[in-house]
Amino acid sequence: MKSLDMKSKFNIYSSFTLSNDDVSTISLLYAPLIGSGAFMLYFAFQSFLERNNLKSEEISHESFFEIYSLKPTEFIKFRNKLEGIGLLVTYYNSNDNKYIYVVCPPFTAKNFIKDVALGLYLYSKLSQDTFDLICNHFKIEKIDKQSYENITKRFDEVYESNVNFDESFNKFQYLLGKKPNNNIKINNKNFDIEIFLKEINKDFLETGVTSNFKEQISTLSYVYRYNENEMINLYADSINKSGLYDYRLLKKNAIVLFNTKRHMKAPILEEKNQNIKGDDLITYLDEADPQELLDGIVTDYPATYLQTFLDLYSTLDFPRGVINCMIIKVLREKGGDLPNVNYFKKVAENWVRDNIYSTKDAIKYITTSKDIKDKPLKPVKKEDNNGGITEL
Repeated sequence: MKSLDMKSKFNIYSSFTLSNDDVSTISLLYAPLIGSGAFMLYFAFQSFLERNNLKSEEISHESFFEIYSLKPTEFIKFRNKLEGIGLLVTYYNSNDNKYIYVVCPPFTAKNFIKDVALGLYLYSKLSQDTFDLICNHFKIEKIDKQSYENITKRFDEVYESNVNFDESFNKFQYLLGKKPNNNIKINNKNFDIEIFLKEINKDFLETGVTSNFKEQISTLSYVYRYNENEMINLYADSINKSGLYDYRLLKKNAIVLFNTKRHMKAPILEEKNQNIKGDDLITYLDEADPQELLDGIVTDYPATYLQTFLDLYSTLDFPRGVINCMIIKVLREKGGDLPNVNYFKKVAENWVRDNIYSTKDAIKYITTSKDIKDKPLKPVKKEDNNGGITEL
């Protein structure tokens, strides 16, 4: 995580004003994903904007932290969350040591819930009753117009156009208003779109291979962790009755496959560890998400394993990499069976007595401990920078 100079200054900019609907969307839809800290920071930035030009005065980070009782590390963490979910864009001038923070508008509630990533992550975060409660908050009653006739006048029936060719339109180049939020960027390095495109029948694409189509495929593969072959099969099953590719069918089929394969209702959104140091293996263990780690150890597992992982991360007072090493060791000892949290608490007490506190110490311990060598499971493999494979 890049350090922040407390004396550095910044300005805040925006191109829109928050409506009541925006506040509800951020409070009920975004907040469960980004947390209370990032939620507070978003509205803190908004509060400094002047109404006449939607720009703030120059502020020092030190003063800002003092107002909101923030620590630099907390601020960077919250800022990263806003950036990642598309609510903030950050610019930095290294010569002047100054920042610009551009506050971005949220999705509409409808677009958020229908979004292939955000809607699913929110669904996985909440219980069914809570998710339904939030969705119902944004629903409006549909007007029954069946017995009515539309008699609304068209624009050209009421107005006529009188063009003044001397009028310059340059002054209208920048107008107050929202643009569709397109700040969420996903770079799926584990999916080769070119391999996918070579194997599919492009005749089903009504408009050909567009950038939007590539983004749809790449995003779905990222959210559900599907490989090229799985996405090729999903594409083949997503042709509608008219003989054309249908994105709605693709999303539906992706969910069905995920439920069958993972025994989960939806993927889980997790924040990446921003403080990653050390060699590739240490980095991998420090940042590996539960599903990624389990896929490397156990060929098949119940959905309860993922919840146990999350409980361990929030319960044990160890770095994530140490906990991941502990899980690997216990899974091997138990032949793939994952005990409950209380069992791991006892293991953690032993590790404290053995002075195992860092990921590096934990790796050394689980790779040299004799009691696990005779009970190998599928090894965790991590490719290094030279193309070699390191195994645990």
